[in-house]
Amino acid sequence: MHLLLACATGIWAQVIFYVEPIRYYTPEGEAYMELFLGVDASSVRYISRQGRYQGEVDFTLLLKNASDAPVYADKFRFTLPPVDDTTSVERQRIYVDVRRLRLPAGLYLIEAEATDPNQLPRPQKVKAILEFEMPPASRRFRYSDLLYVYRLSSTTAAYERHNLRLEPWISNGLLIDPDTLRVYGEIYAMDSLTQDPYYLRIKVLDAQKALEISDLSTARRPSRPKPFEAFIFTLPIKKLPSGVYLAQIDLCRNDGEVLASWYRRFTILSTVEPIVEATEAEYDAQYNLPESKLTDLLGAMTYLATPTEKSFMRTLQSFSDKKKFFVSFWKKRENMPGSIDFKEFLKRFEYAQQNFKSSMRPGWKTDRGRVFIQYGPPNDIQFFYNEPDKYPYQIWTYNQIGAQGQVIFVFYDPDLITGEYPLLHSNKIGEIQNRNWRAFLLRARAASSGETERFLRFGGREGTFMFRDDQTIGFTRDDR
Repeated sequence: MHLLLACATGIWAQVIFYVEPIRYYTPEGEAYMELFLGVDASSVRYISRQGRYQGEVDFTLLLKNASDAPVYADKFRFTLPPVDDTTSVERQRIYVDVRRLRLPAGLYLIEAEATDPNQLPRPQKVKAILEFEMPPASRRFRYSDLLYVYRLSSTTAAYERHNLRLEPWISNGLLIDPDTLRVYGEIYAMDSLTQDPYYLRIKVLDAQKALEISDLSTARRPSRPKPFEAFIFTLPIKKLPSGVYLAQIDLCRNDGEVLASWYRRFTILSTVEPIVEATEAEYDAQYNLPESKLTDLLGAMTYLATPTEKSFMRTLQSFSDKKKFFVSFWKKRENMPGSIDFKEFLKRFEYAQQNFKSSMRPGWKTDRGRVFIQYGPPNDIQFFYNEPDKYPYQIWTYNQIGAQGQVIFVFYDPDLITGEYPLLHSNKIGEIQNRNWRAFLLRARAASSGETERFLRFGGREGTFMFRDDQTIGFTRDDR
């Protein structure tokens, strides 16, 4: 995800906010964007006002096009609803501001800056930078981005679309201890894709294993194609453990043929995840690694860790804490189906260190090192180093990763100096998917157009589309 938080260092709490552009279409086929800003109320300092308490955040928004020219700017104060006391459960919510923008097709950069004016000892600025693309107009079949919804609402202040009052869940797909997930979306010009009856289906997949989660699939009743349809699905996800998942929408004909699929990832962070007790003595007896080596191994273990574990790992400071977490991490996986043991992990780590290091970083920190540690050695590697007018590249093939067969990873060398070989494309669910990856290998085109691997692009018959990896990604029957 191209969301970078760059905040001043200090001991003070920072405003936590999220930026999500959701793209829709008009009946005439023109794309437009609803720009959501979500503020975590628990990160804002509330002050007393007329017997109640209230928080506020000052925002500065700047939207620039691919030429770095400003196309939209705004500066405003977002005032949160008042609460009766500072411990109110209402302060645990994410409050949302939304604005509608119509923009020409193309690449854009959003810069959002937030400040809590009441923060002590003095306000601190937090900045978010987000890249996205507006697709071209189209009268053919198309679909909106998927919007996660906290709940349906009866208040007139709610976000309303097509007679549905929604409370959007604006958190870049991060859900903490969720009970229910609602997924809202829209489809357009369905009658241009098929004239047969169709139905919509939703299912949840484990992004790591590419496995569908049982009992988390539901479908709507078949209907005749029409110019427009808005839909919302409700999923009970309380029992899902911490992890990265995909909410996938399938559009199917009555005979079951899938005509189009699109999905958006979400991350569950469970604060009730079981903890396995461990001691320093166990570490000293089983591993006894120096702190420098342990720190590197912990870094590589994030490729295998749950979101809760990743969050906890960021708090580890002392050698003692690192030791105990390390032992707990591997004890927890001793009887976990589909998990590798420490011996296999160490073998992959050492191989990555030896074979995938660049002049910029150690092997475990490179994309090839990450893929090797996370998924193991590929079944086949093809090297393409001397093709005319192309950057050197490699294609790794895995016969099977989880339930997904014939998985490929394409790495290329765009700078010809560092030997970094960043990941350009993969068909692995949940990884970067760049259907124009062959075009990115052409040196002449890249030099003349200024294209780089900064953007994730998805091509179809009507142009090129780019998505953040936490946004809606999909394909129709005709372009996959």
